[in-house]
Amino acid sequence: MTEKAKRLGRQPAQPTMNFNENMLASEQPPYDVTTSAGLTKREYFAGLAMQGWLTKYGTSSYNYPMAQECIKYADALLEELTTEIK
Repeated sequence: MTEKAKRLGRQPAQPTMNFNENMLASEQPPYDVTTSAGLTKREYFAGLAMQGWLTKYGTSSYNYPMAQECIKYADALLEELTTEIK
């Protein structure tokens, strides 16, 4: 996985936007985007992949390799998101 995809995967899945009162610098927006303690994009994408897997195969087929595959799907999506659209 490329470093760009790793950085993307560490970003929060649900960032919060906090508005501040710093309106003095016109070259900066009047808000700051801060992170929240929650899931990263990688964790969120892996959870969605696992949800799809469990919907198709049910909980009786749970095994450790299935969880590893869901993480691979998440990593593949993050990698694809770093490529330019043609």
